[in-house]
Amino acid sequence: MAQSNPLPAPPYKPAWDIAFTRLTHAARPWIEACALDLARRFRAIGLRSDTQVRQTPRGLSTFLVLVGQRGLICIVDMTLVDGMAVGQGPCAALDIRLLDACGDVVADGLASGEQGRTFQEASAAQAFISENMDRAATVVYVAILGHFDLQLPVAWQV
Repeated sequence: MAQSNPLPAPPYKPAWDIAFTRLTHAARPWIEACALDLARRFRAIGLRSDTQVRQTPRGLSTFLVLVGQRGLICIVDMTLVDGMAVGQGPCAALDIRLLDACGDVVADGLASGEQGRTFQEASAAQAFISENMDRAATVVYVAILGHFDLQLPVAWQV
């Protein structure tokens, strides 16, 4: 008879729950503003969108769903990743991924040039996010246009 191995317990630091909650409150307005800016940009080229915020196993996620004439085009997943939830310890990082209509990741690490940077306190996260969300929105916008071969209106082309 086979003997089962017990599952290891995830790391636990009670103070981190409070710190991550504060961090999400500081970062959430910036992330939601980025999603609204992207929705506005895509609405200007004729796409519809919907935004949802959910607590996921990775952390707090803001999803922007883009829909064209033929249906779902892609999903932009902007997640403030809880390091404790993914087994990395008490830290957090902003992760922006681009998912296709099937839910497969087609682009990862679109948050900034400082990919994988982690934050220990809410003030550091807020400063990083506020400085880089405009750049991240532009990167995501261009990645979606390129990956899904979307055309800009003639007035926008240079």
